[in-house]
Amino acid sequence: MKINFIKWKCAAALGMLLYMTEGSFAQTKSIPYEGVSGWAESQDKRMAWFKEARFGLFIHWGLYSAAGGSFEGKRYPQHYAEWIQTWGKIPSKHYAEVLKPKFTLRSFDPKYWARLAKKTGMKYMVLTSRHHEGFSLFNSQQPYALNNDITGSANLSPKGRDLYKEIMTAFRQEGLKVGAYYSLLDWQHPDSYEAFSLNPNPEHHQPDHNRYKDYLYGQIKELAQNYGRLDVLWPDFSSKKHQGESWGTKRILTDLIKWQPDIIINNRFWEGLENKNGDIGTPEKYIPPTGLPGMYWEVSHTMNESYGYSAHDQNWKSFPKIMQLFVETVSKGGNFLLNVGPDGDGAIPEPAIKIMERIGDWMQINKDAIYGSTASPFQALDWGYCTQKEGKLYMLIFDRPASGNIDLPIKNKVIAAYALATPKAKLKVVTNSGKPVIPVDTFAIEKGPKVIVVEIQGKPIVEESLTQTQADGRIVMNANNAKLQEGKSLKIIGAHTHDPNRPNAIGQWKDLVDKVFWDIKIQKPGKYRVLVNYLPNAKQSGKVVLSILGQKLPFILAAENGTGFKEAEMGTVEVSQQVIGEPSTRVILQATTIEGDALPEIASINLVPIKE
Repeated sequence: MKINFIKWKCAAALGMLLYMTEGSFAQTKSIPYEGVSGWAESQDKRMAWFKEARFGLFIHWGLYSAAGGSFEGKRYPQHYAEWIQTWGKIPSKHYAEVLKPKFTLRSFDPKYWARLAKKTGMKYMVLTSRHHEGFSLFNSQQPYALNNDITGSANLSPKGRDLYKEIMTAFRQEGLKVGAYYSLLDWQHPDSYEAFSLNPNPEHHQPDHNRYKDYLYGQIKELAQNYGRLDVLWPDFSSKKHQGESWGTKRILTDLIKWQPDIIINNRFWEGLENKNGDIGTPEKYIPPTGLPGMYWEVSHTMNESYGYSAHDQNWKSFPKIMQLFVETVSKGGNFLLNVGPDGDGAIPEPAIKIMERIGDWMQINKDAIYGSTASPFQALDWGYCTQKEGKLYMLIFDRPASGNIDLPIKNKVIAAYALATPKAKLKVVTNSGKPVIPVDTFAIEKGPKVIVVEIQGKPIVEESLTQTQADGRIVMNANNAKLQEGKSLKIIGAHTHDPNRPNAIGQWKDLVDKVFWDIKIQKPGKYRVLVNYLPNAKQSGKVVLSILGQKLPFILAAENGTGFKEAEMGTVEVSQQVIGEPSTRVILQATTIEGDALPEIASINLVPIKE
């Protein structure tokens, strides 16, 4: 049956009433799972495999993949190529007419995708069953998806095939858990909240959002009932205006837990990437500075910039950078969902394949430091990150200290220490001021972080860690290894989705009683430049003073415009041989004046040796 706008007009009055009341949903605070029974009670059981897995694959593949970041000769530089329809304000009918012939599948091999993911060390996969453009990889039987006046059909699979089923089957056969990303937005459906933002409305149709909720419910039911086991449903995305019951969440969750009793639901039926209304928090392209304690969470990240395929996005992250993002996430207690965007032919870009193969080589040797591990017991470590299991600490080393040794800040007795790559070759561990000193051989970071296992007696008894001298002689006192005192509002502010490269910084410094300090270990005497890295702000300013080695270095953080963090010199200090013999040196940063609502954010203070 062909769907047209006239048949929807009878619901105009009801649709208008619903439209006027939608804002009320945003004002009602959501509660976990909308209060639907069965979810909270079974969470620990349902999440058991997830917290063991730690590593998954995100696949963004849809009609946007055929565009590859360009449409009819015009290149769109935005990072999210899967949003190209809205970047170009392209009507859905024209969008489909141009791109459907380019969605060729000539290189499509889901079994290869699955083998590559398994070789990479991934334990689960989440596939875009339908993205914001409204086209689905699965064969939906909803009337609008089958036949409509706008795009003909919202289903992408060729006749006689179901691309979603083929992919899910291939990954299950390789032993991976499978999940379905499902967009709550729909840029083509005439009853969606985005109706007619891109498409003309010659019939003056008033969207009936109840009808759209039925459409969402029907498609999620198909995903849950027609394709076997579904381990994760990954809806996306909500806003303050449209969340929770705006999507008919209560009805969906009531039935979903019955259809798939072991399924995991993310938190994106509700606004905010760190909200606790679902099973997992979903930070996107950023890692929370201190993780998300008290909840399960997962960082989705990209290998270049875009999630969907973009032919002109060649800003591929280096292998060490990918590994740093991966390891930092796991060390803070999260899972890492690494994205790949195949092109319209179904081919995975070659740079992505190479990165995945290198991760796989590293995982083959070092997987014990990842699977089933829990968060680091340490606040921050200069040389890298740490994960742990009962009786074991896994040191994932990115920066070998200048001394070639790591003073591990624990009081426990060390039973044994060894590189995970060579477990039979035990390392000689000595103690210094009651702390174990672990020797670290030189290694090439281009092959990934070096992993040393430290077997200890009992649970970790953590001492205050010291910020140590790096291989080039610098001492980096950053927000990660800072200790915040007082600090009712003082906090660590991290990167976010739209600026994933933003450094963590000390922010919301509003009170003069607040202060920040670092305990450092200086290993070389001589003169050092003292540099502060901060974020200029036209509405924030103040004066700070750094107390170090008996000196006080004042510095003015002036009110000024700026688009990024800026480095400035605070002064110089001289380190005597006597200081080198001290167990540690305390450096204190205090504010003497604050203008505006807070001081500008401070990312780090660095000591840089001056070469004579």
